[in-house]
Amino acid sequence: MKRTAADDLLDVLASWGVSKVFSCPGSTEAAILDALMDRDDMELFLTTHESAAVSIADGYSRATGAPSVVYLHANGGLTNGLANLAAAQLAYSPVVVLNGLKPRSIQSRAGFTTARRMRDFVHQYVKDDWQCLSSEAIAEDVNRAFRTAMIEPTGPVWVGLSQDLLESPSSAPAPGADGFTFDSRTVPSASAIRAAADVIAQSRHPVIVAGSEVARSGAIDDVIRLSETLRVPVLHEDRRALERPGFPTDHPNFRGQYEPAHPLVQGADLLVFLGARLFNEFEPPTSPQLPAGVKIIHSHTDARQIALIHGVDVGLVGDQGLIAQELLAALSERPPQHEFVLPEREADPAPRASTTDGGALKALDVVDTITDALRGAVIVGDATTAGGVLQTRAHQHSGNDYFVSSSGSLGWGMGAALGIKMGLPQRRVAAILGDGVFQFGIPALWSAARQNIPVTYVVINNQRYAAVGAALQRYHGKAAERQVYPGTDIAGVNIAEVSSAFGVPGQRVDTLEDLRSAIDAADGVEHPVLIEVMTDTEQLRP
Repeated sequence: MKRTAADDLLDVLASWGVSKVFSCPGSTEAAILDALMDRDDMELFLTTHESAAVSIADGYSRATGAPSVVYLHANGGLTNGLANLAAAQLAYSPVVVLNGLKPRSIQSRAGFTTARRMRDFVHQYVKDDWQCLSSEAIAEDVNRAFRTAMIEPTGPVWVGLSQDLLESPSSAPAPGADGFTFDSRTVPSASAIRAAADVIAQSRHPVIVAGSEVARSGAIDDVIRLSETLRVPVLHEDRRALERPGFPTDHPNFRGQYEPAHPLVQGADLLVFLGARLFNEFEPPTSPQLPAGVKIIHSHTDARQIALIHGVDVGLVGDQGLIAQELLAALSERPPQHEFVLPEREADPAPRASTTDGGALKALDVVDTITDALRGAVIVGDATTAGGVLQTRAHQHSGNDYFVSSSGSLGWGMGAALGIKMGLPQRRVAAILGDGVFQFGIPALWSAARQNIPVTYVVINNQRYAAVGAALQRYHGKAAERQVYPGTDIAGVNIAEVSSAFGVPGQRVDTLEDLRSAIDAADGVEHPVLIEVMTDTEQLRP
């Protein structure tokens, strides 16, 4: 067999360090699958649904910072993967999406699994999108896609590859990563840094809000030094935007998560948002999200985030570590004037709804048991109802201790946990899921079992879409008045048995003692396991 353009494409992938192609392939991928047969440096990671393929690739890139590749089949496969591609975009995850398309000759004829505007499907979820026009250009176009995905701010890129082009004979040497990788981090101008330093130096009650970009850019230690030098408290960014922690929760200066009513926010005369979104709005706000008269410094790798909703006094665009270093250097020449005294940390600021003896388990108690048992593990959070509590309870020492989707695409965590485990093989990884999430992400179980990836799945099963019920309560309509919540009941599935049928041993528990024992027993096993914990079906919010 002569070399084809598919062989050239795989050479490009190998040059960028890709060892796995995550895919649920179809007939358009025949040339790629055939070319993979002779590779000892790369393998197909088979999934049974494109949503799982995308979330696994996303999890791997989040854990490593390296590019990953997902190969999607035609229009149906692309459509199936879009929800989790949105999660990758929000996390600035460098996922290269290769999309197998039908031969060019039938694309304009509305042929089977074709669509006239494939790029329109994906355009809003990627940094760049391109459909290859010739077999000679495939390797160059894919190489450029990797380059684009890795330029700061990083993010997913899409390339459309027609079947006939991939099957064409190789006609040109394939370019590679050499010459196309470079340090794309930037730092603001000296005048912008001075302006920010002046505002900080003049403040009396500054507060730092550390966002996910601090962790993604590896800048946590720099922000710690900034916080310690200035003697100021640090909050995590708003929970709707948080994708991973930007500051250790066990550091003495940490004071919780950003909320407009937080006492430190209310008392601040300056808020320094480092690598945070300002904000990721869930619903139209009914009250001010920022205190009246407070000054704002907003720093982000992505210039599009600066002053997107709220105006700022100083905007800083660039790498969060470099910016923190520059601010420290500028402030050393002009020491701050404030004498802020860090308030004592609250031991447990969240309200309690404890489980009574013999009663149904409450979400707070379940989350407390889970986070205590998994201290030191990487937690992948995808539990809608308990998600906010999980974020406040989970131990987060480094930027790789806690990951969430922040996109609202259910099922993401089941596949992402597999990619994160592959990216962090020495760490224990556990995915904390809701029962609704589980039903979206079931296909990931097959891949977990087939690849024997030792992830612990913990499913908090309240047998309903409780978030929908909570929304109906907030709506204050007939449903809330009658306490009957349509569209919420998803009871009837024995999740542990479903998991076992896929080859991932499942266990159902309904006491905190059994939950703790099951989590402890799963530690160190060399295969995936699932624990289903039954909780109060009437509790719509923690």
